Amino acid sequence: MDNRMLVVSRLVQHVEELHGFLDGLSDDQLRERPSPNAWSLHELAMHLCEVQDVFIERVARILVEEKPAIIPFEPDQARQDGLYFTENLKKRLAEFEVQRQTFVSLLQTLSDKQWKQEGIHPQLMHYTIEKCTEALMRHEEHHLYQMYNIFFGVKE
Repeated sequence: MDNRMLVVSRLVQHVEELHGFLDGLSDDQLRERPSPNAWSLHELAMHLCEVQDVFIERVARILVEEKPAIIPFEPDQARQDGLYFTENLKKRLAEFEVQRQTFVSLLQTLSDKQWKQEGIHPQLMHYTIEKCTEALMRHEEHHLYQMYNIFFGVKE
């Protein structure tokens, strides 16, 4: 399996992993922070949903525009201060899954030339769809690892 399809495969698996950490837990369990400065499972899941939106938009722009400017993602302070708790997690996860299925389907149809199309990122050279998609995968893996630690009570 080539690296691109490995990344796409991991993006599919992430949805299953996410459900493994969330399904069956009460709202209180989902919202409990492991420490005052750490995000809860609920907040981490909402963050993954928000970040997927950002990366889908990046890929779409790279496919449609000629070397679009890519703005680095910075979660706003309101989100960091608890705004995630006002959103319906179940509804947002359902949207996330539909978006993920559509995104994966698109990625599976891209030609080699399309995978190499670029956007202009202020910090990364040759920011291709391939690099963008891998960055999404790695970002999710980082937060899924945090969820793993919360779920299994691992102290950091």
